[in-house]
Amino acid sequence: MKVQIERLDTTRVRLDIEIPSEDVNAALVETCESLRTQVSIPGFRKGRVPVAILKSRFPEYVSSEAVRYLVAPAYEDAIYNEQLNPLTQPIFTPPLDELQVKENESFTFSATVDIRPSISLPSYDELVTDKNPVNVPREDVDVYITRLQAQSATYEPLDVERPVQEKDCVRIDWECLLDGNRVDAESRQDVDIELGVGAIHEKLEQALLGMGIGNTNNVDIEFPQEHSVAELAGKSAQYEITLHAITQKHLPSLDDEFAKDLGYENYSQLYGLIWNNLVEEETSLHVDKQKAELLEQLIEKTEITIPDPLIDQYVQQTLQNVKQQLTNEHRNPEDAGINMDTLPDELRRDVIQQTKQSWIFETIAEKEGISVSDDELEHEIRRAAEQQNRDAQKYASLLKSNNRLEDFRGQLQHEKIYQFLIHRASAKQSLIIT
Repeated sequence: MKVQIERLDTTRVRLDIEIPSEDVNAALVETCESLRTQVSIPGFRKGRVPVAILKSRFPEYVSSEAVRYLVAPAYEDAIYNEQLNPLTQPIFTPPLDELQVKENESFTFSATVDIRPSISLPSYDELVTDKNPVNVPREDVDVYITRLQAQSATYEPLDVERPVQEKDCVRIDWECLLDGNRVDAESRQDVDIELGVGAIHEKLEQALLGMGIGNTNNVDIEFPQEHSVAELAGKSAQYEITLHAITQKHLPSLDDEFAKDLGYENYSQLYGLIWNNLVEEETSLHVDKQKAELLEQLIEKTEITIPDPLIDQYVQQTLQNVKQQLTNEHRNPEDAGINMDTLPDELRRDVIQQTKQSWIFETIAEKEGISVSDDELEHEIRRAAEQQNRDAQKYASLLKSNNRLEDFRGQLQHEKIYQFLIHRASAKQSLIIT
């Protein structure tokens, strides 16, 4: 088989493929042998019809079936041998239904296909990121523990006969009503609240000021469209507040007993472990920021053209999936918060970004030999299972049964690529103020 490649642009090639006559003859024989078992012709037993008669009686069928036998394997072999990465289905010239073969003659056809372009990566030291060590000051730990202390506070009712004042602590009920119906998700009983610290809606707090113990007050509150309780989003509800007591807040001492109540051996252990946890959280946020910075720079510094057919295919398929899901849920786009006019452009931006990252990371992995071995995969699956308190074998089986094992391997490979980039990138210069 002969193959000639013409690059039409950075992402499209045309393959001119010539199949030798002996392969054409073999395909014709195979077609006729198959046809023999399917047809009956007077004067011949089934399966015994001569090839010459089959060719003369069914010339178009024999030719089209031979084309089918020849084209797909020849195209696949050409793609493999030329080490091309096709992104879309090929367009054959002439079209398959117009192609014909002739006995003892070579067979030629062309296939035009979009391929992944070769990518020229920037030098890694052109990338910059913040490499300063993570620092969590003692003051941040103190603030965190103060919040824990406040969460462990107790409230003692005061024997007083006076109205509620600013900065009081109170014990209250409130019932949220929407069109006269109770909203359980937004109603509370026997709640201890400290006024003046933003613990409740400001309208509820204002309604409490001046109330006497045992009294009830009503207040209307309008909620924004993005409210956390979907039932109340964009609507107005009535709150009925009942005051049970004015209370005195008592904070526990920050000592070993406080630590033991929270499950630690002593206060020193509590303080040290919380500090470590805050450092780990800050480190994780720092790494996430480094990843985002480096990815943005890589995409900006790498020239990549993505074929329009690939983008259009993704956009149309996603739009179809969204519409089908809305139909299944008996919802319209407005109910789901989806703008169908802007969605195609949003999807185009998403697929361009995702495809660029995917191709860049594939190129880095190939160039630098970054992969995830089976042993590494097994180790990380065990570690992930332990973090979720799951059996490692069952977790691995679940990933395999859901066809997510290779996705998990891909995530691990991306993590290794990010760590490689962070190591090779230049350190961002700190701003020095004098």
